[in-house]
Amino acid sequence: MLGISHALSGAVLGLAVAGFGSRLVEVPATAGTVLTFAAVCAGAALLPDLDHPSSMATRRFSWASMLASRMVRPFSALLYRLTRASRDTGRGTHRGITHTAVFAVGIGIALNLASARWGEPVLLATLFVCLALAIKGLDAIVPGPPSLVIAVGLTFAVDQWVPGGTAGTAGWLGAAVTLGMLVHAVGDAVTESGAPLLWPVPIRRRRWYPVGSPRPLRFRTGGRVESLVVAPALTVAALVLAVLVVPGVWPFALEMRDEVERLLTRT
Repeated sequence: MLGISHALSGAVLGLAVAGFGSRLVEVPATAGTVLTFAAVCAGAALLPDLDHPSSMATRRFSWASMLASRMVRPFSALLYRLTRASRDTGRGTHRGITHTAVFAVGIGIALNLASARWGEPVLLATLFVCLALAIKGLDAIVPGPPSLVIAVGLTFAVDQWVPGGTAGTAGWLGAAVTLGMLVHAVGDAVTESGAPLLWPVPIRRRRWYPVGSPRPLRFRTGGRVESLVVAPALTVAALVLAVLVVPGVWPFALEMRDEVERLLTRT
């Protein structure tokens, strides 16, 4: 899918998990926590495309992300050659290891271990990268100032929004990144090419089996279905979830409705 669809799907999943999940476990969540979790999911939903040389994730951070892409692509290709089964075809450079559940979970665990070992620098770097990607991914909906500038401000604003400041994200940051990367792979699975979500499980003599929805339900990346149906539906879902799960938004919406009604009555 396109960057905007990936970012929106990550935001929707992040809002749902942070909002409804906190209620299920009866742990109070602030608006800052829910929004930050959703933003990290949205940004992480663009990370798997580091294996594509012209993707948003590859181009977003200039030489740094380009270098990361040049490391990811040959690693993915090597792993593909080492583990491919008799019916696997392709090179494994795009929609390879970064589009698997194993990789997404591994990155989340690695982030949690790294933040436990090195603390705030890892947390700040992860938040900045994910926020910058999320803002850029959603820029087609709400254009604004350069995403890198906003991401810097929001990264430090987390200290005001999230209980415990940046350190308060340590318990869930890895999970948010994992969920974002997983929803990216699931999104690609419903397009024409599919995604090797279940690697290295052998399916039909293929370890890199392109998991996907039924053929009639798949759509072309960047095609009419995605532009006219998928992206608008995800936008509406994100807005509805924000009203329902972000603390303080629903009461504010009711107050605004009442205010509009009063203005209309006066006229």
